[in-house]
Amino acid sequence: MIKRNLLLASLFVSQILIAQNASITIENRNILTYPYSDPNPVPVLADRKDEIYPYHSFNGYSPTGQMQKWEVIKLENDYIEVYVLPSNGGKVWGAIEKSTGKEFIYRNEVLKFRNISMRGPWTSGGIEFNFGIIGHSPSTCVPVDYKTVENADGSVSCFVGNLDLPSRTKWTVEIRLPKDKAYFETRAMWNNPTPLPQSYYNWMTAAAVVTDDLEFFYPGNQKMGHGGEVGSWPYNQKGRHISLYKENNFESNKSYHVVGEYNDFMGGYYHRSGFGFGHWAFYDNMPGHKLWLWSLARDGGIWEDLLTDTDGQYMEFQAGRMFNQYGGTSAFKTPISQVPFSPGLTDQWTEIWFPVKEIGGIMDVSPMGVLNVKPEKGKLQVGINALAFAKGKVVIKSDGKVIYTEDKEFKPMEVYQTSVPLGTNADYEVVVEGMDLQYSPVKRELIKRPFVSSIPTNITTASSLYQEGMELKESRKYKQAKDIFIKCLQKDPLYLDAMVPLSEMYYRRMEYDSALYYTNNVLQLDTYHPAANYFAGITYQAKSDLTDALEALGWAARSPEYRSTAYAQMSAIQLQLGKNNLAEHYASLALNFNRNNLNALKVLAILYRKSGEVALADKTVETINALDPLNHFADFERNLLHPSPENYLRFTSSIINEMPYQTYLELALDYYNLGLKNEALQVMDKAPAHPLVTLWNAFLKDDSSLLNEITEASAAFVFPYRTETVSALKWALSKNSHWKFKYYLALNYAAIQRDEDAIRLFQSCGQEPDYAPFYLTRAALLKTINEKQELVDLQTAQKLVPDDWRTLNKLIEYYEVRRDHQMALTLSSTAYKKHKNNFTLGLQYATALMNNGQYANSLKTLEGMTILPFEGSSQGRVVFEQACLFLSIDLIQKKRYGEAIKMIEKSKEWPEKLGVGKPYEFDTRMQDYLLIYCLKKLNRA
Repeated sequence: MIKRNLLLASLFVSQILIAQNASITIENRNILTYPYSDPNPVPVLADRKDEIYPYHSFNGYSPTGQMQKWEVIKLENDYIEVYVLPSNGGKVWGAIEKSTGKEFIYRNEVLKFRNISMRGPWTSGGIEFNFGIIGHSPSTCVPVDYKTVENADGSVSCFVGNLDLPSRTKWTVEIRLPKDKAYFETRAMWNNPTPLPQSYYNWMTAAAVVTDDLEFFYPGNQKMGHGGEVGSWPYNQKGRHISLYKENNFESNKSYHVVGEYNDFMGGYYHRSGFGFGHWAFYDNMPGHKLWLWSLARDGGIWEDLLTDTDGQYMEFQAGRMFNQYGGTSAFKTPISQVPFSPGLTDQWTEIWFPVKEIGGIMDVSPMGVLNVKPEKGKLQVGINALAFAKGKVVIKSDGKVIYTEDKEFKPMEVYQTSVPLGTNADYEVVVEGMDLQYSPVKRELIKRPFVSSIPTNITTASSLYQEGMELKESRKYKQAKDIFIKCLQKDPLYLDAMVPLSEMYYRRMEYDSALYYTNNVLQLDTYHPAANYFAGITYQAKSDLTDALEALGWAARSPEYRSTAYAQMSAIQLQLGKNNLAEHYASLALNFNRNNLNALKVLAILYRKSGEVALADKTVETINALDPLNHFADFERNLLHPSPENYLRFTSSIINEMPYQTYLELALDYYNLGLKNEALQVMDKAPAHPLVTLWNAFLKDDSSLLNEITEASAAFVFPYRTETVSALKWALSKNSHWKFKYYLALNYAAIQRDEDAIRLFQSCGQEPDYAPFYLTRAALLKTINEKQELVDLQTAQKLVPDDWRTLNKLIEYYEVRRDHQMALTLSSTAYKKHKNNFTLGLQYATALMNNGQYANSLKTLEGMTILPFEGSSQGRVVFEQACLFLSIDLIQKKRYGEAIKMIEKSKEWPEKLGVGKPYEFDTRMQDYLLIYCLKKLNRA
């Protein structure tokens, strides 16, 4: 039964009064930590990871642990304990049900960082918050902003949040523990303040321990993979009962996105220990219910050792805003696709995470409790685990008649069980009135939505190209998307829907005339087209043609899709023009349609402050803070309204994320884009030292003397990417011709997909830079354009930092690709001697030895290595197998068949030191062929 009344959780005030308030404490704990290190100063653009630039990656992972102090936020009430790690992505570290002492959110007692996330480091366990784009969030293992609050209702909250740099969206999650419930909540707020659609991806990834008695309770009748492929659930096509953990002992790692039923929960239950875990949220908020399992063979089991010491293997129960974590280009091959995060939108939703005990399973859930029902041996077994204070009435029906009723008062984690005689094959229904719980096997709310496409899709049409382009766009693959939209228009020059996203692609590139060319093409055919008017409006705005911007945005505002964001843009323009009454008018219109439009609220806060209406300004700031308690704009405005050491500290003390200077830059640009240079400078004056901060100070003050500070500062981890920074860098370059300004502007152009302009600037630097990452980046950009220059750049980088492993790695890779095995061996031999503990270089050396016919030496090198793998990596084992097989072929050619057989058998081994475990099945056809050949030669076939 679908729940639609969260208010039930607070109905029984008289009983709630006996609960003690929840508590929140900040502790410093010593936790055994296997740290990560070696941040990569080479921009990820060099590896074409455009979708996560300007983040940098990490390449160092320790095989040994050390005690390290971590700040731990502990939330506790009479029933559960919840732990949060703000310096580790703000993740929930774990949660414990107090009456049993058992974890219902797996808490890994060590922090064993391994190379799994988009940037590298990741730890298992807890609940990870993923916003932005598919994969583990870029902020998953770094400090995020946070604050703790004791609420008036006796609950406690820890707010964690961060800026997603590539999309410039902002997320905050409130981890809230009520005083009188046996669950905790996560309340998410995600805002897109930009004028553009952004990639939309959110999955809350929780972990639980696995045992062979674990059963998964995921309502649904189908499961989907990442590509949209569909299978049956809870039995697969081969009849395996895959909702039982132990029945997943086949193939490799599992990703089951369970769909097909209109229900609000998922969870798991350990039958031997009588305990379980679960998640609840409104279906329309979180329809994605994913079950993820490591392979039960050693290719998954190895990760138990790689990720923890004593806490055992785990699974993930993941809740998402979409049906699945889609990775691909649909082009109608599946109904599943991605969606954009609309400009100006603020999304909010609430989830609960709960324990369950003693009732045998999970058949229905509400914020009041958990129900399990099971017919067994002529009786109907009914169990209820309360999650809140409640008065419930248990009603059991069979054949439409009531056969049992009982009134019961519950308190959190109290368990009720009863059994009622029930005829074999008799129908039944159990309802717990007052607790919003109901279950009947014949009243499951299965949905008719198609998850498989039966429409022929093997032809390329304008529609299929458009669909493919949209998928690429929502994956942040903007350059490829642009090319596909152009192909779409070549096939159908009047395909209006493709012209609009194509204009967006050019807007992102700051090629505004091209953007207007496509929007105006649409408007020549349909003058009222909402999207074309919207993109024309923001493009005119970017060109400072404010009259045409207002005119086009006014038409866009006629459409519900663009109404609020268009009015907010118009409000911002009127503020720039000094027309305060109109700015207030349009901000109010934006809020009438979307009361959570933070852009409109920001305009009002500024407007009221500047016009001296302090009470209204204060009220607006509080409204923003109510939406996002970690909103730095609100905190800064409060300090502008009421300057004081306390308010200044309130502003600065919550900016504790990995890159605080980025927070200050983003805030300053909020003001700059509204034409408020003085406020932008006030933000910059308080920002931490960084070359990009200095750049903006110089630009805003028009003080070119400050640029010398940038030329003297290190270029490491200076990764400009915002469109606004292009103007600042072009100004700087007009004042100072130092190569760093060309380099930074080139990076910024590459970040907005203008590779041709980036390469031109890189080339203009010649050989002047004395910075190795410059040459590594230029070599990567020139890889398919100028092979000779690529080699020169790699060699230059190596000369600048001869002992740096990254430059050696890229130079060796250059020769590997060109099959110059002798040069690869010469370089890798020297490199590995310098960096004995670097398995990346070690693997290159072993590969080069094999490619040069030194198979025994290759195997010897591999035997002396320990590879800490990334998820899905297998290269170490591939080289091992190939070296064994090549050596066996050598032995066969020498007619040493017995020794060859031993080497053939050795090739079937899976040395776990090489970073991969043995799967259930693997291809041995080559080994079988060679083995038969040898046996025949020995007359043993």
